[in-house]
Amino acid sequence: MTMETHRRRAAGLLLCVFAAMGYQTGAWAVSVPAIVAELGMTVSQLGLVLALMAAGSIVGSLTLGRLAAWLTVRPVLVAAAAVSGLGYMTLPLLGTTALFAVGATGTGIGLGLFDAAANATGSRQEIRTGRRLLPRLHAAFSFAAAFGVLATYLVEGQQGFGWALSIAGGGCLAGALAALRLPDSRQSDPSGVTTAETHPEWGGLSGRRMAVPVAVVAFTVVCGGFALDSTLEGYSALFIQQLPLQGAGQGALGLIMLYLAATIGRAVSGPALRRMGDWKTLLSGETLALAGVLTLIVDGSSWSIAVGMLMIGVGMSPAIPIAYSLLGRSRSRGRERAIARLTASGYVTFTMAPVLVGVVGRDSLLDAFALLPLLLAGMASTVVWFGYRQRAAPWHGPTVRG
Repeated sequence: MTMETHRRRAAGLLLCVFAAMGYQTGAWAVSVPAIVAELGMTVSQLGLVLALMAAGSIVGSLTLGRLAAWLTVRPVLVAAAAVSGLGYMTLPLLGTTALFAVGATGTGIGLGLFDAAANATGSRQEIRTGRRLLPRLHAAFSFAAAFGVLATYLVEGQQGFGWALSIAGGGCLAGALAALRLPDSRQSDPSGVTTAETHPEWGGLSGRRMAVPVAVVAFTVVCGGFALDSTLEGYSALFIQQLPLQGAGQGALGLIMLYLAATIGRAVSGPALRRMGDWKTLLSGETLALAGVLTLIVDGSSWSIAVGMLMIGVGMSPAIPIAYSLLGRSRSRGRERAIARLTASGYVTFTMAPVLVGVVGRDSLLDAFALLPLLLAGMASTVVWFGYRQRAAPWHGPTVRG
């Protein structure tokens, strides 16, 4: 098998893995109202279930480093996808809130490990091939999430969730089968493939000097991005409905624009990265997202909702993939453990942000959404600092082509 064939095959399999992960995200999100209705959950009980699921995801993602050191990443990815799939298939069989909470916690552990292992595998594949891959993988995730929402609505309408979660579980099992066919990291790389292990200069003085700035910007971007995602997914529809002359239709329009923009932005981020590089692409995207948030909260008309959500989605779409890519390329050792910690930190902010928004916006969500520009400005400031450090001390890490 030629190097190019090997690269394309691995990329195709990873696209399937990320699509499976995205589909279950969309199917779960749109099934929550039916779960609440069928099990008779209160709002506080739903909050507890979601918190336990997120806590499980944090635990799962943190176990990646040790498991990968023991088993390598591929079998961990296969097992995590399989556990996630079986968890989703089990949830419809749990008829009480207490049992469902236990099942959601176990499923969350699998999902957290699935997320971290998939991103670690994508990062490793970037380094093996010298080509940028994570933005395209996350584009597949976003597109599959949107498709999962649509497919779940067509299958279940607004009446149930059993078939929807079972199909999502089957998708995760299909992702496990795709991961099983990926090359194992212990196998020698094909001739001509670049890796950190075969190029010791990637771990030289400049790489060590950039390790802290890379970690700071990666954790800032991922934590801020997860917080923004959870806020928009959880509250944007309600926020839009609180605006003058707006209703449920405008709220749905805003979410549709956000998901489509994320798919498009990640799919076309390659040319921007080739032209501007990592930190300039990050800064441009966060500036666009900042303008989108201001458009959303200052005007409040139907057109500003659509345009604002579009700008936010396109601007933020490449941020998290770039952060994972930067962190992975900055380390020749301990890559899986670093990515596991990055993922766990993201899940912490993903869990905390809706709680903080609920407290700050208890009278009006505008009070909470008015803080989002400050979040984006802080993220952009960190990226500017990273760009300055990179220019002052050029990073001789892996060169990744678009």
